[in-house]
Amino acid sequence: MKNTYVYPAVIEKADDGIGLYFPDIPGTAVLAPDIPTAVVDAKNMLVDRILELEDNNMAIPSPSDPASIELNDASDRIVYVEVFLPPYRDAAMNKAVTINCTAPQWLRDAGKDAGLNFSQLLQSSVKDALGIKQK
Repeated sequence: MKNTYVYPAVIEKADDGIGLYFPDIPGTAVLAPDIPTAVVDAKNMLVDRILELEDNNMAIPSPSDPASIELNDASDRIVYVEVFLPPYRDAAMNKAVTINCTAPQWLRDAGKDAGLNFSQLLQSSVKDALGIKQK
């Protein structure tokens, strides 16, 4: 699993701003008011798409040689967008998710009356069951 990816992106002028897309990653296009915003938005989209491909054990496309990228207009430009994934992977792994857990109503009510944090208790119990000390 690679940590850093660098992809060419095409910047195009649009009627209502700047368009940017990655020729190697289908479905990645952003529209923004200016180039800096387009690059930031595209970088976030690229991170999300690469993480999605990794999660689904799908191949991550190789970046194209810029000479092979067809530009539709003389004003189009190619820029490179780099992503370093470890911080994004860490954030994705620590993202809170909902778990549906059932308990008798009397137990739920007693816990609420006692001011218990059910999410925290469940996390703590699961960590104990798995032998996890920190995380």
